[in-house]
Amino acid sequence: MSDNSIPTPIDFLLSVPLYTKTAFSGMESWAVVEVLYYAGTYDSFCPKCQRDSTFQVVAPERPPGFIRNLKREVLLIQNGGSPELPPLQPGVHAVHSKCTRQNAHTQDFLFFIDQTITRGGEGNPQVLNTIEKIGQHPSYGDLHLSKVKKYASVLTKPQLAELSRAIGLASHDVGVGSYVYLRRVFEALVEEAHQAARSDQSWDEQAYARSRMSEKISFLKGHLPTFLVEHPGMYSLMSKGVHELSEEECLKHFETLRIGIELILDEKLEHKERARKVHEAKAALQKAIGDAKA
Repeated sequence: MSDNSIPTPIDFLLSVPLYTKTAFSGMESWAVVEVLYYAGTYDSFCPKCQRDSTFQVVAPERPPGFIRNLKREVLLIQNGGSPELPPLQPGVHAVHSKCTRQNAHTQDFLFFIDQTITRGGEGNPQVLNTIEKIGQHPSYGDLHLSKVKKYASVLTKPQLAELSRAIGLASHDVGVGSYVYLRRVFEALVEEAHQAARSDQSWDEQAYARSRMSEKISFLKGHLPTFLVEHPGMYSLMSKGVHELSEEECLKHFETLRIGIELILDEKLEHKERARKVHEAKAALQKAIGDAKA
């Protein structure tokens, strides 16, 4: 495994769902140390401030064995030696952070390091190390549901409720159910574009009705956000999650799909804001021209 298999500290804190086990070995132990002893900042929604804020992690001091010396490790490897690894102990590890707007507003995350003895291909015992997030406050849903409110101008109330429900279900480890509601939001966006496209003179409703979702998206590319048109496979993944994937597999990919949906909605927001500015600029320009003639 490479270090890339371990999420970054910020991803682990904010994006990785609860109880998702990530295996690590060898040099990857240092990536786990970076999660448990992260001393930086990150941006997140603060439910108590009711706005986005920057959080400072109050990191515990690293024990001597957890201080990495890259130069020493490189020399050891070059000379045929084995690099030193941090002595990570199984058990619960806490990460605590404070809102920089108001220190009394905090976020807490609990991680569990586990070691399991397994049998290798030749029957030899091997140690399997895993890390998983086993708790957090505020919840995953609390941190992300607030972001949904900004899409109220481009989603109907039912669609907004379904997107909120998808995030809420994922925060309670309900993967398949969350995909059902994500897919409904996706389908609603496509249907909205379909209704707009029906007024086109060249529109072929019968051909559209016979098409699969990927083909429908191609039909509607002039009426859909670019990100949706470029990534029609999102729908296939959501459908596969509803019908075939396990809860764990759905949760593993939920964050990717959620971000995809939000990017689609962000593009709709940008389009709407641009249209508003154009409308206001035209009105202001016409008034200015009229005033100049007077």
